[in-house]
Amino acid sequence: MGNLNSFIAYLHEQVANHSIYVWGAQGQQGAAITEAWIKKRETTDKNAERAIAFWKKQCATGYASVLRAFDCSGLGVCFLLENGLIKSDMNANGIMGKCDKITKDKLRIGDFVFKTNSSGRATHIGYVADNDLNVIEAKGRDYGVTKSKLSGWSVYGRPPYWTETEIAELQGTEPVAEQQQGFLFTRVLKSGMRGEDVCELKRLLAAAGFGGLTPGNKNYYNKTKNTVKAFQKANGLVPDGKASPLTIAALGGVWKIE
Repeated sequence: MGNLNSFIAYLHEQVANHSIYVWGAQGQQGAAITEAWIKKRETTDKNAERAIAFWKKQCATGYASVLRAFDCSGLGVCFLLENGLIKSDMNANGIMGKCDKITKDKLRIGDFVFKTNSSGRATHIGYVADNDLNVIEAKGRDYGVTKSKLSGWSVYGRPPYWTETEIAELQGTEPVAEQQQGFLFTRVLKSGMRGEDVCELKRLLAAAGFGGLTPGNKNYYNKTKNTVKAFQKANGLVPDGKASPLTIAALGGVWKIE
């Protein structure tokens, strides 16, 4: 079973097991969850009371031995850490920074969705958990882990943790052909950068019909940025002028996942 398949099964398991929301929690369960532990974790006494009340209600209906505790980012981070897909803890904003931003119409199973504040910082995260684009999230202290229709999210992201083959398997479609050898991109390219990867980007752009750049020139200046933006706009990507994993993939390049 691939990482994405396992992740989707894991998400649905948390809904079925009535897992709860506790600030800063990352999958604790069983005897690890106590009133004292929740009070220590929570931000205020009132929030602790809400989390404890919901926890007790789930325990009373027979879920004490199987439910786990998460906050919104902890629901994703727990799986990613346990499966070696990330090396350290991240909050919702940190996870958003690892994703390629996409438009709502490009969403598919395995993508992440975010709510942001007035400064654009992610304050909440959910996970697209099926082909109907339902979202599973650690919703809050009064709700626990829930599954609901896509609604109310402001930013949509594609994480770098799943392969096209895994996604196609769950979508019931043919996978996008994966390049087995050749140049591997390892960093997001943007204005001011220089290197062989910039040359390779220019070659891919030319092959895609967006020429006018000099492939042997290692500099990423405004002309390169504007050409990338034109390609992104033509392919339904967010036109930010940065060659990140989603843009590289759309060009037919290969991103090295650590």
